[in-house]
Amino acid sequence: MNFKNWRLKNIIYTLLLVGLFVEVLIIFPDRLEIPSEPEAPRITRSGEELSSSDGFQEQPESNVQSEQKMQGVHLVESQQGRRDWELFSASAEGNQGKGSWNLKKVRVLFYNQEKVDYIVTGDEGSIDSRNKDLYIRGNVITKSANGYTFETASIYYNSAERVINSPELVTMKGPGDERGSGLILKGTHMQVTVDDNRMIIHKNIVAEKQIKNNKKFQVVADSAEFSGKNREARFLGKVSINYDKMKIEGPEASFLYNKGANLISSIQVKGGVKVSDADKFASSENLDLDVLNNKFTFRGKPKVIQNDDELTGDEIIFLDGGKRVKVEKVRARVEK
Repeated sequence: MNFKNWRLKNIIYTLLLVGLFVEVLIIFPDRLEIPSEPEAPRITRSGEELSSSDGFQEQPESNVQSEQKMQGVHLVESQQGRRDWELFSASAEGNQGKGSWNLKKVRVLFYNQEKVDYIVTGDEGSIDSRNKDLYIRGNVITKSANGYTFETASIYYNSAERVINSPELVTMKGPGDERGSGLILKGTHMQVTVDDNRMIIHKNIVAEKQIKNNKKFQVVADSAEFSGKNREARFLGKVSINYDKMKIEGPEASFLYNKGANLISSIQVKGGVKVSDADKFASSENLDLDVLNNKFTFRGKPKVIQNDDELTGDEIIFLDGGKRVKVEKVRARVEK
């Protein structure tokens, strides 16, 4: 091989190496380039993104319509910068595209001014991720922060109105006191308004409360209201109360507690009261029953009829549960 041929071969070899280098670095990557995937859709909560730690996992767009299953779900819903509810569930199954999720072993904390006022638990539930409404069913128990417990078959929470509803039968157990168990009530259609912390049973009220010395109240009414701020109870509409040997009737009755004492102190009946026992009948505009001292005070055109005698005055008081009667500024009509 002469020098010229050797030099020509070197030049050709060098050109081939340069061509191969250009192919690898410039042309070949262009042929292998993969277009980037569109950003995966996310479920949102009040304009904020939910991460997988919130319970719902991100899915590619092509899988939006597929069913998803998750364990140990935890969600927090906020309104106007404040927590509305916080949900815990053992598992969730649903479809992000349809916006609904089915839950197992549910516990929901409902907040008011960043404080938990109600806790609801149930066997199953569902959440509409579009409007944040909740439905819980199966052995549902609603507990207020001040000790009321409501047992129902199901509840529905309207997130826009912040109201818990159950149109079904409800059993309520009031907070206990120094004399033992609290008020036991059965009725229909429970409603809890979270913002004003009020609990209402709308229909068919039958309630019972042990007082002392084996005495108890039995109450029948059209509806009943309870406050999450105190233990007072209010009964409305054709209220009938059996207490000891007395029957008390009126349109509205309130059970009041002593300040600083865990004990019912009085019952106030307003709007036209009738009281009767085995041998007498009394009526007035209002009645104040001092439970601790077994004292009935009638005010507002009070009148007592016993046998054929009639007593009226400015104020009439039954002492010792009606065994003695005291009349202020008495006016009497006595039959001979």
